[in-house]
Amino acid sequence: MKISVILPVKNQTKKLMKNLTESIIPYFDGCGVDYDVLICSDASNEEQQSSLVSLLAELNNKKIVLLPYSDTKGKGWAVKKSIEATPEDSDYVLFMDADLSTDLKAFDEIKPLLGQYDCFSASRHSKQSVITEKQTLVRRITSWGSRTIIKNKFHLKGLTDTQCGYKAFRTNIAKEMVKHQIIPGFAFDVEYIYFCFLNGFKIKEIPVRWQNDPDSTVSPLKASWTFYKDLRKIKKNRQNYILDEETKKRLTNAD
Repeated sequence: MKISVILPVKNQTKKLMKNLTESIIPYFDGCGVDYDVLICSDASNEEQQSSLVSLLAELNNKKIVLLPYSDTKGKGWAVKKSIEATPEDSDYVLFMDADLSTDLKAFDEIKPLLGQYDCFSASRHSKQSVITEKQTLVRRITSWGSRTIIKNKFHLKGLTDTQCGYKAFRTNIAKEMVKHQIIPGFAFDVEYIYFCFLNGFKIKEIPVRWQNDPDSTVSPLKASWTFYKDLRKIKKNRQNYILDEETKKRLTNAD
C-alpha cells in the first residue's frame, strides 16, 4: 500500500520545514506504509519560494517532491495540481494542511480501513473529535454558516464537516475527480465530497484531534463571500460530476 501525501503551502516555509522534518517524515517512516510527499507552493512570495527550494535541496530526501511553482489560483488548484502529479503506483492520495492543524495520528484511524473506502474525510464536529484550540469567534460564526448552507444545499447524509483540511481518496478516483473540478479556492473540499457522493463512492468520516492555526492570514469574511459564490457554481455543475456506469465500474474494480 502506497500513500501520496499532498501538502499545499503558501508562505509557510519555516513552519512547513519544521513539521516536515520533526513530524511528517518520522510519522510516515514509522507507520508501516510506503509513501511519498508532494509539495505544491502556490502564491508564495519570491523570498519564501527560494528558501523552500534551498531547504528541500539540503534535506535531499527522495521521497519528497516539490512541484514546479505557479502563481496563483488557490488551495484547490494546488491540490488538483498535486493529484495530477501523483505517481501511478500510489493507492491513495492524502492531503493535509502544512500547519498540521489536524493531528497526524488521524491516519491511525484510516490505516486499518484502507481498501474498504474510496474516501476518508476528517471531521472536527464528530462526537469523538477533540478541539484543543478553538477558532476565533468570527471564524466560528462563518464556519457555522457554511455548514448550515452546505447541509441544506447538498444533503450530504452522514457527513458533519466538509471543510476540515484532511482528506484521503483512492488515487484512481482522485485523478478522475480533478478532471471535473472547477473550483480553485477553498470550496474545492465540498466539490470533491459532492463528486464522490453523487457517484456512490464509499465515504468514511473520521474523528480527529484539531487545533486552530493562529498564524492563518485568510480573511474569514472575504473568504466566506467567495466560498458561497463557489457553492452555487458547484451546485449548478451537478450533472457534470456524474460519471457513466462504465467509468464508475472501472474505478471501483481497479484493484
